[in-house]
Amino acid sequence: MHIIELTELQFKNYSNIHSKKNYKQSVEYAKLKQENGYTPLYVGLIDESNNVHAASLILEKKINNKHKYGYVPNGYLINFYNLDLVKTFTIELKNYLKKLNYIYIRINPLINYQVYNSDFILKENNSGIINELKKLDYNLIPNTSKYKMILKTNDIHSTYKNFKRSLRRNINNCLKKGILVYQGTEQDKKDFLNLIENKTRYQKMMELFNTPNNYFEFYLAKINPETYINNYRYLLKKEQINNEVLNQKLKNPNIKKTNNLFMKKMTSDKLITNYNTEIINGTNLFKTHPEGVIISAVAVITNQKEVTFIKECYTDEFKHIRSVPMIKWEIIKKHISNGYKKFDLGDVSITKNQITKTGYNGEIIEYSNSFDLVINEMLYKLNGFAKKNSK
Repeated sequence: MHIIELTELQFKNYSNIHSKKNYKQSVEYAKLKQENGYTPLYVGLIDESNNVHAASLILEKKINNKHKYGYVPNGYLINFYNLDLVKTFTIELKNYLKKLNYIYIRINPLINYQVYNSDFILKENNSGIINELKKLDYNLIPNTSKYKMILKTNDIHSTYKNFKRSLRRNINNCLKKGILVYQGTEQDKKDFLNLIENKTRYQKMMELFNTPNNYFEFYLAKINPETYINNYRYLLKKEQINNEVLNQKLKNPNIKKTNNLFMKKMTSDKLITNYNTEIINGTNLFKTHPEGVIISAVAVITNQKEVTFIKECYTDEFKHIRSVPMIKWEIIKKHISNGYKKFDLGDVSITKNQITKTGYNGEIIEYSNSFDLVINEMLYKLNGFAKKNSK
């Protein structure tokens, strides 16, 4: 087997059917990165019958007039657990890139290094594959691993039920406030772009990721003040009736005054106060935004295999409402109905006191560190890449 350069169409056909397909290993992403000065190189490992066994997009940049380096976003399209195949691909790729005057390439492969549950308890350890890559002269770059929240499901009801109570409560509060989630169209692009920085990049993504195999979608959350007010008026009226019943029980000398009864009355009093406050908030909102106002947005890319969440944003004025989780839930619901079973909910922040996105109760996957595959050892060291990349 040997490496050849694939045409754009050949790579697209292969990447669209590969089990590790993702939006960064795609022709669309290559065109996006050309805006940043990268030149795409598509390579494939073929046998005597021209069957492709592995492939990769390499984003190429010149170091000087002669030499180059490359970046492989999300790693090769290869079965990393087929060590013989990885070894063959690596050897052939080094030989091929040496002829093209590469000094090194960097890959950040989607290898499940370690898998945790949402409480960050280790479920699976795949550190062995990292050691195998080191044996093939891949230089590990320290402190470059990343954590993602991955949700795998195929049932709407059980998915929602499995969410942690805090997340379900958050979604329910958004519904009470009259928040409507809808998929953006061409006419809504301006509303989405107004919420985010780097507008040019996302405008370009909308244009490029426009095929069934890599499709950009964005969703908006709009708060309707009339619905907001009416919902809390209904809840207030209902709670006032309940409160009066509890009040009568407390006044009735024939009813025993238990702690439970007192607690119910205190809870009801608090709810009435909260509902009145919400009605005031809704009324003030109606005065400033009678037609409603867009308060947040989420963007995803679908590829007929998984839904990848790539952007979430909100207005500072309404960030306290925390409407982004509701948008995500509406997206998950929709795409479960469309047959999707895997949802990449984005990066997870792991700190001493907090882990983000745990409410979805998915798996936290720690993807492996990045690696440098050195093509020209002498120039790699001479130019200081070895020292710089080991920091």
